[in-house]
Amino acid sequence: MNRMIEVSNHKIKYVESRSRPLLALLLLIPAPTIGVIANGLLAESNSAILGFIGLAIWALCKVWIFGFPVIWHTRIDGGEREYSLLPQGSGFRPWIEGLGLGLVLSITLVITFLIVKPYLNIESIGASIRAVGLNSWSMLIPAILFWVFINSVVEEYVYRWFITEQAALIFEGNPIKSGTISVLSFTLHHVVAVSLVAPIWMALFAGLAVGFGGIAFSWLYHRHNSIWPAWACHAVLDIVVFGGVGWIALVAS
Repeated sequence: MNRMIEVSNHKIKYVESRSRPLLALLLLIPAPTIGVIANGLLAESNSAILGFIGLAIWALCKVWIFGFPVIWHTRIDGGEREYSLLPQGSGFRPWIEGLGLGLVLSITLVITFLIVKPYLNIESIGASIRAVGLNSWSMLIPAILFWVFINSVVEEYVYRWFITEQAALIFEGNPIKSGTISVLSFTLHHVVAVSLVAPIWMALFAGLAVGFGGIAFSWLYHRHNSIWPAWACHAVLDIVVFGGVGWIALVAS
């Protein structure tokens, strides 16, 4: 009888240990997609009020995905505030690996774009990009700086650290399964964002590219136990991607 109670209590503790990180993921993962949809759809409205509401929802979602992980980590999980510093003695190797992998992926992305370019309606895509507010270099350059130096850091902090670590609690530390959750959740809102300005096949194709990037970022995170090499890789890719977005919106179309 006591053995049955002991086993039962063990199962309850196991369920609780899995349900808490699962709840954290359910509260966090949908937020970026909600923000992208609200801003993408309402920004094209002729109503300034609706456009402002869409931007406000997007901004609130950004605040949520930044604030929620640290609050959950410190208040719910009882963890310490950390800065994902590289281990002592790492030297420049993690940065070189991050930047080098980012460069390789960027070259691959540019070659892929040149291959599929004849099948794209550049004029239509450019018009859709300008419709969401990226209609001048004065708007685009600050946006690129934001994506590279703020948004990509936040995404690595959210997806490579928080989501990976919460998923690891669910999957008992399995790096493949926890990395898969990180990559899939990272890919989701990018597919939605591209689908708002481009054909669905292009959004799915972009999702495939983002997924490969997510795999690279996750590999760097697990390899170095820090988000910073992954951010270096991510930043290089963002410069190329959003430079291409600017070229389509303001030069090619």
